[in-house]
Amino acid sequence: MPIYEFRCSSCGQINSIYQQGFAAIAHSCPDCGNNKLERIFSPFSMRKTDKQVYEEIRSDRQFEKALKRNDPKAIAEWVTRTSRGGKVPEECQETVGRLAKGEWPVKGSKPSEGE
Repeated sequence: MPIYEFRCSSCGQINSIYQQGFAAIAHSCPDCGNNKLERIFSPFSMRKTDKQVYEEIRSDRQFEKALKRNDPKAIAEWVTRTSRGGKVPEECQETVGRLAKGEWPVKGSKPSEGE
């Protein structure tokens, strides 16, 4: 079932509206009640399979070099670079912050050579 985005011609608010089927249905603005909404183009995303994500990571030569050097700063840069919009998820910020300072997240956790 599609979710469409509409812009209200009165207040300009953009709203996402769930709509069963594909037929044009009259909606009203949830903010001001106006019934003149313009359907607008909205981006969508497609999820990658685990295999696609793994292959993408493995093909990143910059990341591979950082791993081989056991360089926490380079790993933090990679995480930031590959995060959506450059924003690291909140639950990862402490770990990435430590990596960015050149520290491993857990003391004594530096990977050994050849891992």
